[in-house]
Amino acid sequence: IEVSGMPMVSDASVTSHETDGACVSCGGVLQRIDEYALDIAGEEVLFYADRCRSCGNEFVNAPRILRPDAEMIQEFQPDKSPLGSYYRIQNLSSRDREFRQHPGYRVAGTLLWYLLEEDMADVVFLAHQSVTEEPVMAYTKKDLYRAWQIRMGAGRAVVTGSGLRANLLTLTQLKKFTETDRGLHPRIAVMGRPCQIYTMRKLLWDQFAPGYELAFGMGTFCYGNFSPGAWGGQKLREILGFDPADIRQVDYVGEELEFTPLEGNPKCVGQDAVAGLVNANCLQCYDFTARFSDVSVGHVGSEELFEAVLVRTEKGGVVVDQAVRDGFLAPSAQLYGKADVTDEEMHTVSYLNAMVGIKKELTGKLR
Repeated sequence: IEVSGMPMVSDASVTSHETDGACVSCGGVLQRIDEYALDIAGEEVLFYADRCRSCGNEFVNAPRILRPDAEMIQEFQPDKSPLGSYYRIQNLSSRDREFRQHPGYRVAGTLLWYLLEEDMADVVFLAHQSVTEEPVMAYTKKDLYRAWQIRMGAGRAVVTGSGLRANLLTLTQLKKFTETDRGLHPRIAVMGRPCQIYTMRKLLWDQFAPGYELAFGMGTFCYGNFSPGAWGGQKLREILGFDPADIRQVDYVGEELEFTPLEGNPKCVGQDAVAGLVNANCLQCYDFTARFSDVSVGHVGSEELFEAVLVRTEKGGVVVDQAVRDGFLAPSAQLYGKADVTDEEMHTVSYLNAMVGIKKELTGKLR
C-alpha cells in the first residue's frame, strides 16, 4: 500500500488480529496489519491497514473521519459498468455568453454558478485547482472565472482499498477553510477529480467538519495527474515548449494527449513521450469518470461547445433538469433540433468506455 511520503505497510509494525470488517472485493475476513498516524491540517489522524485473509487485498482506513468502503460501494455501485452507475448521459452546452467564451469547463462552471445562484450551495470548493494547502473557494460567478487562472495540482493520497485513493491534500484544504469560515457557508459544493470526489463522499463530515455538509459533488474526467515539479517538470517543459506550471487542462485527442496552457496554443504529444511524468499517487487509480459524484462532466473528443454529463444520482438529475429548464444549460438536441439523440449518446458512451481503457493502458505503461 502506497502513501505519498509515508512508509509502506509493514507486518512488523503491529500484531496481526482479525477485525469486524469484511473485504469489499470478496467478503473475506480482514486482519489488522498496521496502524500509523498522518498529519492532516495540523491534526494527527490514526489510519489502520487491513489485509483480506482470502484474496490478499489490502485496505487502509481512518474510521474516525472516513466511511467504510463497503457502505459507499453498496450506495454508488461503482463497478456496475466501466463508467460506474449512472441514470443517463447528456451532451450539454452553456447558454451563458461569458462561460461559453471562457476556457475550461464551461458546462461545469455554469452548473456550479447555478447552484450558487439558486441557493442550493453556499460556496464551491474547487478541489482540483490548487497545488498548495490553501483551498480555492468560489462564492460568485466571478470567482469561478478567476479559479481558471490557478493551475491544477497534485496532492498527497492514500490507497484505501482496491485502488481507490483518498486525497489527503483535499482534506487539509477543507479543514483550513472550515477553521476560517466558522460556519458562515455550511453547504459546500465540490468540484474535483475522481480521488477528490471520492474523498469528499467518504468523509464523515460531522466528525471532520462539524456543521458543514457536502451539498453537491461534481466530478471531472481524469486523464492522469501530470506533476509539474522537480525533474519531471524540466522534462515536461522540454516536451511541451512551455512552463508546465501553465498547464490548465489535459485531454485525449485521438491517441495523443493534448496539454492546454494558460496562454498560447495547445500541444499534443504521444503517450510514450510523457511516460513517467504522472504523479505517483495516480499510478494505481482505476477511476476515470468520477464514479462517486452526483454528476460527472468532461469533454468528449475535440468538441468544445458541448460537454458530456453523466447523471449519477437523483440529486444530480434534479439540478441538471432545473438548470436546463431555467435557461442556464442547453441539450444538444435543443440547439440542433434533433428529435432522436440515441446515436449521439451511444457515441458518447463508446468514447468514454474507450477512454477508461486508455487510462488503464496509460497507467500500466507509467507504473
